[in-house]
Amino acid sequence: MTYIIMIPIVSALIGYITNIVAIKLLFRPRRPINLVLFRLQGLLPKRQADIAKSVGDLVENELLSLDEVVDKVDTPELHAMITDKFSEVIRDRLDDLIPSFLPSRVTNLITENIIKMIRQEIPNLITQVTHVGRKYLNEEIKISVMVEDKINDFNLAELEEMITGISSTEIRFIEILGGVLGFIIGLFQVGFLYFFAV
Repeated sequence: MTYIIMIPIVSALIGYITNIVAIKLLFRPRRPINLVLFRLQGLLPKRQADIAKSVGDLVENELLSLDEVVDKVDTPELHAMITDKFSEVIRDRLDDLIPSFLPSRVTNLITENIIKMIRQEIPNLITQVTHVGRKYLNEEIKISVMVEDKINDFNLAELEEMITGISSTEIRFIEILGGVLGFIIGLFQVGFLYFFAV
């Protein structure tokens, strides 16, 4: 009759320990261990390069493309700010370049006409620069590769600490759930033995 108590307790213990081991196997062992029939290595250390590539592709294709970054920057407000700043710089340079012996009326006329021309041409120039910049960035900068390199360089011990720190409550719940499910399975086993024992 002690099996009525022992089977659910042992099953709960097995479920609890199994879940603890399964969670540990996400991160450890970091280096492969050769066992007789297979090699044992934690999921994240073993698949770090694959995970890094997948996350890099996901970030570039779904979350943050360079086109979207350029679109966020390429706004009328920014165009206006660039035009104003450029006009201000040109005005200051013209004040230094235009000879002082010219009458102020002539100086103002030259300056205002140049600034007017610049203000008309700057939006077109910004559009051209943005187009060239977008093309260059898309050809030369790969967000997916940058993210992949960062993840591959990430210290696995720090990653484990970060993940377990953030999700400690959930991890504890999974461990306890393993024990609860094991206990329930143990009760089913006892019921099965009780009703079907010959």
